Amino acid sequence: MADPLLDFAMFAPPEAAQRKLPDPVVSWLVKPNASAYCQHVQMKDGYVTRPEGCVFWQAQASRCTIVTTGHTTHSLLGHLFVHCLQTR
Repeated sequence: MADPLLDFAMFAPPEAAQRKLPDPVVSWLVKPNASAYCQHVQMKDGYVTRPEGCVFWQAQASRCTIVTTGHTTHSLLGHLFVHCLQTR
C-alpha cells in the first residue's frame, strides 16, 4: 500500500505573478493534531488543512506558518508552502 505522504510528481512553483505572498517569512511547527491547531489559531487571514498538516497565513505581515505532525515528508512541506504563496 502506498504511503499518502509520498508524492514524487514533478511540479513547478507558481510564477511570481500568481503569488499573493511573494516573499513570506515561513515558520514550521510540529503539533500532534496539526489540522485542529490551524483551525483554532486566532490571528490568521486564511488556512488550508490536510489530514497530515496545515498552513495558515497573515497577509499584512507576509507570514506563513506550516504545521505538521511529527510524521511528515518534504512533499507535504512543499505542498503546504505552495498554498502559502498562493494563499489558497
